[in-house]
Amino acid sequence: MKTKGFLNMDNPLKREKIADGAHFSSVTDPRFKFNRITFGFFVPLDEEKASLYALLPRLLSRNNAEFPKSKDFNNYLASLYNAKSDFEVAGIGDTQILGVSMNFMDDGYALHGEKITAAAANALFGCIFNPVLEKGLFPAKDVELCKREQIEAIEAEINEKSTYAANQAKRILCEGEPAAVNPLGTVERTREITPKALIEACTELYSKAQIEIICAGCNDFSDALRIAKSVGGGVLDDPQRKNITPCESAYSPLKSAVAEKTEKLPLLNQSKMVLGFKTDSRNRAAISLMNNLYGGTLSSKLFLNVRERLSLCYTCWSRVSKEKGIMYVRCGVGEDNIEKAKAEILAQLELVKAGDFTDDELNSALLFEQNNIKTVNDSLASLTWWYFTRIYSQEIKPPEEFLKNYDNITREDIITTAKTMNLDTFYILSGGDE
Repeated sequence: MKTKGFLNMDNPLKREKIADGAHFSSVTDPRFKFNRITFGFFVPLDEEKASLYALLPRLLSRNNAEFPKSKDFNNYLASLYNAKSDFEVAGIGDTQILGVSMNFMDDGYALHGEKITAAAANALFGCIFNPVLEKGLFPAKDVELCKREQIEAIEAEINEKSTYAANQAKRILCEGEPAAVNPLGTVERTREITPKALIEACTELYSKAQIEIICAGCNDFSDALRIAKSVGGGVLDDPQRKNITPCESAYSPLKSAVAEKTEKLPLLNQSKMVLGFKTDSRNRAAISLMNNLYGGTLSSKLFLNVRERLSLCYTCWSRVSKEKGIMYVRCGVGEDNIEKAKAEILAQLELVKAGDFTDDELNSALLFEQNNIKTVNDSLASLTWWYFTRIYSQEIKPPEEFLKNYDNITREDIITTAKTMNLDTFYILSGGDE
């Protein structure tokens, strides 16, 4: 199967080791007028430490000792043509990804020749390596503010019922594995965080985490590289960084029997159903295309049959976690149709396993994948995340080259991959009494 109609997106990553377990990477695309520098930590998901680690990027993104008051820091960023700092906490497989980013306009567009890149890089690396401390600890009022925000973010999960159901199903699917841990941690552990515990976690993170600095935009980022080495030298060159904690994901083993759970939620009008499947196939390109064909697109079997033709679900689609070998089918369904929808979802998978799909369906699955990869270059955030995932997967390729992975995927590959998909978990979130 040959890819075609793909735009030229030549953006090879320049990558340099700057310390043990620390790399500086950059990708230049002249189409952008802005730049983004992201300082990322990769650490194994750990139930005891996830809350602590998750709090750090939230805190560091706003704390710079050169500007002890947050108002002064914000004013300084505004003077850099409204540069913005932000943070991200996410999970990839069994790994927690923590990021602190700076977004800023390129030097070439400054009205008076200001060196925005150098100033923005100094501000970002100052947050990372020289945050505001009081007697060697993070200020208690800043810690408490970030704790409240993190607790609100964790508690907000239940407000989005589809996401809540998917995460609950994931915890059952990956029970006993790091991937079952919420990357934001828990409310209880977040409440227990103290400034002392947080600075200890920060020290541990700097000494053990895999560090990835990724720059994306129209700049060559030579100034950013110089500043990273200069400002971060004392931390990155610490001898303790000789023992970096490895980050990797293991496929989730299939349960001996399907795990079934129904959870009641008062005043829920539309039930949420999640079917979790597991595979032992290592053909990730085939997994992606099979998922697209089965339930990942508007032309998929689940959408056209379960939702449209039979009207058994309000929503019905699938996605995969290739790092864990898991496929999720997520549905919004009326209580009376749960069993009918489940049966039809399983029946549609059997059709894929039997090769009951057309070349047009397979081509649609491929075109969808092509389009997804084309959109990587639409934003600096998506381009940054692309290379985070490629670095994590140890397959560092630009989008155009990565798409060649799909060139030789055949119908037989799709069928073989589908046959390895086995139901592991069946989860229902339904309405209950007040």
